[in-house]
Amino acid sequence: MAASAPDVPRQTRETVWDDLTGVVSFLADPEGAARRLDRKWFWLGALLISSAISLAARVLIMPLLQHVLELRPIPANVTPEQFQRQIAIGMIIQRVANYFMPLILACILAVQALILWASGSIAGMQAKFRSLFNLTSGCSIIPALAALAGAIVVRAKGEPSTVAELQPAFGLDMFLDEGTNRFLLAFLGYFSVFEIWWMVMALLVLSAGFGVSKSKAGLVLAPLVILGLILHLVSVAFQR
Repeated sequence: MAASAPDVPRQTRETVWDDLTGVVSFLADPEGAARRLDRKWFWLGALLISSAISLAARVLIMPLLQHVLELRPIPANVTPEQFQRQIAIGMIIQRVANYFMPLILACILAVQALILWASGSIAGMQAKFRSLFNLTSGCSIIPALAALAGAIVVRAKGEPSTVAELQPAFGLDMFLDEGTNRFLLAFLGYFSVFEIWWMVMALLVLSAGFGVSKSKAGLVLAPLVILGLILHLVSVAFQR
């Protein structure tokens, strides 16, 4: 049986200022966030704010990233000149990606919303794609803040020597030493303070916004969390 319509009244007054300030509700006010899920352009303000924060994090971390790349051993059959050229090209790609940050983030959030729509449909939750896109856009402020916090911590520590050092620990991995299996570290690190914050807020907004129980909201959210964990572990496999 499909879930009944949510009891939370949706926001009716649409102004740019309200869309922008409404992003704050996705940090700690599930009821307030739920009232913005049917807004036509709410996602745009949330996307721009998250993109700006993420861009600030990238600008802070890029000089350190270049430093880490320059410390890597030169691969066999590659001259020092070719190695430096590869690094230069890689950094150019990183800088170009900065200009497309809103578009890249919009694609990621749209995929997240599509996954939630698919799992929600299976679970019998009545939800429009736009409402779920508003949800993923609003919640994106949390990982953006995580990226900024990570960049600030890395800058404060000084020059890193590995890619792993560019990702400071905010989870249970901070209590383990460097000799621990990297996949165990990655698994525990995935469930960081910020990731748990994101999961809790997404679950509560799903429940409040679409009139479903928290257990059903958890089932709807689970595929997205599992996919994120898998991608995180895969990325670790390619780190050096």
